[in-house]
Amino acid sequence: MKINFTKKQYETLFKMVQYGYWVASDTENNKEFGEMEQYINSYAKDFGIEGVQFVPEYELYDISRELEDQLHKVIDEYEEGVFQDKLAYHLARKEFIAESEEQEYNQEEAFKRLMELEEKYHIHIEEHGIRKLKVEE
Repeated sequence: MKINFTKKQYETLFKMVQYGYWVASDTENNKEFGEMEQYINSYAKDFGIEGVQFVPEYELYDISRELEDQLHKVIDEYEEGVFQDKLAYHLARKEFIAESEEQEYNQEEAFKRLMELEEKYHIHIEEHGIRKLKVEE
């Protein structure tokens, strides 16, 4: 099978592979992701992508720091969003568990209350970031 890409399609695929490899490289079974990343990177020059070069001593295609920084802007934004979502979820869950010791909820009420609490923390994090959060011992 052969697939033809326009330059724009290849650029999109290239970015998708880089983002996917970034996530998959932290897993144990990332060999196939690394192989795919190298295969896609090997066509970068053919499609006019600057910042990808073959490094003979390592026998791999490497991305320049500038290109990596561009790609990581998207990754950083994503990670920040995930962090905020998880933080809001965990804070809401903690508060809900404490509330549940004093008040009983049916399944529908529990779900609604968790969503209210999570929204409260999302708003707080959006307005203040994490600077107003503290850990007490």
